Amino acid sequence: MEKPLALLFVDIADSTLLYELAGDRKAAALTQRVLEGLRRIVGENGGTVVKSLGDGLLACFPMSDGAARSALAMMERQGEFGLRLRAGLHFGPVIAGPGDLYGDACNVAARLEAIARPGEILATDDLVDRLSPPLRKRARLLNSVSVKGKAAPVRVHQIRDGDATPEAEDNATVGLPLSEPGGRGLPSLRLSRRGADATLTPLLPRVTVGRDESCGLRIPSRRTSRQHAVIDFSRGGFLLTDHSTNGTFIRTGDSPSLLLRRDSTKLTGRGLIGFGGEPLRPDEDHVLTFQVGSA
Repeated sequence: MEKPLALLFVDIADSTLLYELAGDRKAAALTQRVLEGLRRIVGENGGTVVKSLGDGLLACFPMSDGAARSALAMMERQGEFGLRLRAGLHFGPVIAGPGDLYGDACNVAARLEAIARPGEILATDDLVDRLSPPLRKRARLLNSVSVKGKAAPVRVHQIRDGDATPEAEDNATVGLPLSEPGGRGLPSLRLSRRGADATLTPLLPRVTVGRDESCGLRIPSRRTSRQHAVIDFSRGGFLLTDHSTNGTFIRTGDSPSLLLRRDSTKLTGRGLIGFGGEPLRPDEDHVLTFQVGSA
């Protein structure tokens, strides 16, 4: 039987990088300490932890306020944890099963968590509309994003703490005026690898790239880290952020390659990206081609 609940997906941002830098034992111990802290916050706000998800968790609440307060409290404690978090919130009908929840609402909350920036809380209209007035004032409408299984894009809000500044707002994941569902005329980034294409736009603003099967774009090369890099739409352009050990090489046109290591750069024009090695040819197993244009 379906039951409407407020859902919170939260995870540790860039946990793969944490394991690479700290080692498995230290990273696992820190992750468990953080998750224990997150569970306590959920309980303090009237919620229930449904399940742990490796480096994150899924929690449910009878009311939207509990989910929003939990997410805000988690972000306030990031400094104490020593790690950054990201969270997605949605309100909708779910079906309870043994140790899990099922339904389209879970997919929506998970989608928002996946595109949130480190330190960011994203929430849907369905959750924000049910917030009490003081919490609703903290929600800022951003844009619409596509969600698997949904015919129309979902409107997304950023929930900010009381100290949010205009500069922080400019760093929002999808901070643009609302656009038509088709995204016509919007900036686009086309990524190709051996005949497989993916296109990013402000409506589909983020993709992870790496060797791990959980990545949105999988590069099965030994040179490539498990979660090598993130590409996302920010401030009117497409930003590539390297999180790897071997670095990311970007060659635009006929220019020499730029080596990026634990840093970010804006992609322009067209060229090749080598994840873990110099890109010499587009058919190499560690290479993507890219082209910036408009959808």
